Amino acid sequence: MKTRDGAHFAHRSPGRRSPRQLAAAIALAGVAVCQPVWAKMPLKICFVDDRSGAAADTGIQSYNGFQLAVAEANAAGGIGGRQVEVVAYDGKTDPQLTATFASRCAEDDETLAIIGGNPAAPAAAMIPIASEYEIPYLMLSAGTDNLTDPPAPFHFRVGPRNSQDANAIADLVHSQGFSRIAIINNSLPFGTDSAHATEAALKSKGVEVVIQQTYDINATDLSPQVSGVRNANPDVVLVFPYAADGARVLRTMQQLGMQTPRIVARSALLDTLRELAGSASDGVMIPNTVDIHRPDVKQFFDSYKARFGVAQPTMYPVLGYDAAKLVFRAIAKPGVAAALDEEDLPAVRKAIRDALVEDGHYAGLQGKAGSTYQFGPDRRHGPADTDWFVFVQVAGNGKQLVEPDLASFKPKP
Repeated sequence: MKTRDGAHFAHRSPGRRSPRQLAAAIALAGVAVCQPVWAKMPLKICFVDDRSGAAADTGIQSYNGFQLAVAEANAAGGIGGRQVEVVAYDGKTDPQLTATFASRCAEDDETLAIIGGNPAAPAAAMIPIASEYEIPYLMLSAGTDNLTDPPAPFHFRVGPRNSQDANAIADLVHSQGFSRIAIINNSLPFGTDSAHATEAALKSKGVEVVIQQTYDINATDLSPQVSGVRNANPDVVLVFPYAADGARVLRTMQQLGMQTPRIVARSALLDTLRELAGSASDGVMIPNTVDIHRPDVKQFFDSYKARFGVAQPTMYPVLGYDAAKLVFRAIAKPGVAAALDEEDLPAVRKAIRDALVEDGHYAGLQGKAGSTYQFGPDRRHGPADTDWFVFVQVAGNGKQLVEPDLASFKPKP
């Protein structure tokens, strides 16, 4: 049988006996055993994310980063002499379809772990699957804060949660001297959750939010909400959108002649938002978790460019890469290796989960130099609360992410 990426694997059922147990049973029955009954259990990892839906940018880039990690592992001889095989599905930003594919990964495909989940709704749809089948699931950029609240027996988050973005934005706003803040957000969980978290973070610093506006993500005319923001006379505007609606907000601000400094949430890291907004996105500040000054980060994006073409230095390719590396590191642990030798799939999955928890301080490509993921028995959220964010600024009619000019990103006189 073939995986969706063309790799061969043998179909096995959960709870099957190990080759040693089967050989012993056959021998007791008086049948000669001339060769192993099964080949070694393959290291199959499932990737489920959106590669053709509304969040296709995030899914494609994360999958590309994931594939780089797999290619590196296999070129180095695999893990414990076993090659990594990939099963991949396109969830199309559809929670129900995503959950169906996650179930297939766990049951029919018999994979060791699931990686994926950038938008919050599809990511959340895979959590019950991970719990039911007791399979490790590493979600990517889904930021809704409570997704990793206890109990979280088998799922982990690799990307930052919304409250972490909020604190980073509040720190920048406060340090740059802004005092009159406007917030505009879409009505989806990412928008509302981010807006509320940022408002709370600003309040803790004594910074005033003069207006907060929420709009329907499908609204084509955002002039009422943007006019309300303009009339409140803020000295900075914070925007929490998805890609297409975020571009509409920025274009509407431009059409209404607003020249107020703007910070847009991580969704502005997506090429789609900036391409749709064009020059209306120039000058926007965006929180990011990838510090391009780090040599290992630069090397990663050089490798990414060589295989997939140019990519702006954002968190999305790195999330897929780091998630894969976390799983591979867990597989290399003695407890996982022992379960693999016994061909015991449920035990392998639990051993991977345990290894992720016990070996939680992993230095990946997110965060500033020296930062590490911080998983633990009571923590299924990896990104650290400090030294995790840097900011980038949009330039070149939305086509480039560059070093921010903080000296000029100040309240206008």
